[in-house]
Amino acid sequence: MAVVRREAYDAALNSFVATWLPHLLRTAELGLPPRLDEAPPAVLQAAAIVVESVGRVRAQVCEDAAAASLPVLAQLGRQARELNAAQQLITDAESLAGLYRADLANALALRFAVRQAALTGGIWPAPRRQPARLDEVGQAATSRVADFERVRVLATADLTVVPGAVEPLAAAVAELLDNGLLFGSPQAHVVLASSTEPGGGGATWLTVTDNGGPGMDAGTLAAVRQVLESGGRVPAGTRWPGLGLRMVAAVARYLGLKVTVTSVPGQTVASVLLPTALLVPPPATVSHVLRQFQ
Repeated sequence: MAVVRREAYDAALNSFVATWLPHLLRTAELGLPPRLDEAPPAVLQAAAIVVESVGRVRAQVCEDAAAASLPVLAQLGRQARELNAAQQLITDAESLAGLYRADLANALALRFAVRQAALTGGIWPAPRRQPARLDEVGQAATSRVADFERVRVLATADLTVVPGAVEPLAAAVAELLDNGLLFGSPQAHVVLASSTEPGGGGATWLTVTDNGGPGMDAGTLAAVRQVLESGGRVPAGTRWPGLGLRMVAAVARYLGLKVTVTSVPGQTVASVLLPTALLVPPPATVSHVLRQFQ
């Protein structure tokens, strides 16, 4: 009898190690709840321990990364203000060109630091005190990508964005522009435009279009859409980290945006639908939205 019990115990243990444990670790790594239909009580207990442990580790890593980004954000912000002030005083063309290059490098570093802070659960940069026109949001986004000369900004809708949404929206558009510049044809332009027409009912769309690129295959397009729809979770087995798209998804969740992507050979289009609550007016809605961001 003892031998039988030992064999049954070994069989159950081997089944746990070969089947349940890999599933638990995979789902915990992805931050997903494990599917344990008809699992024995011991497996359910092990699942709770694994999920809790991984959650604590993930939370600590995110907290440390977010804290580490704060002094970096502060320093880059100071440098941006100093560079802007210097540009107002210097008239020499060569010196100005050097300042512009330094300003671009600082803007890129600031964008990456903001992304790290957002993706690790840190605080968003302080909101602007005043609303900004949609074209100003587009200009801010364009100034944060390396190959900005290839960006073409078409006439934008005459709309104004509430202060708390300006910086996050510019961050999301910058990531979409950067993806378009990276994956589109190096000889083609990436176009940023806005419209109140396609959605109807006063809907406002921002679109980023890259032309001449290979487009996305069905698998990549499905993965991109899953990242955007899941709030930034990259599907298992994806060959790219998707940090820029994760940032877009984080902003979409934060502001209540809807982001869609279509792609065919030669053209990829990312469209961002802005809720009316993010636009000025109406004053009552604006005050409600601002309370959410404070």
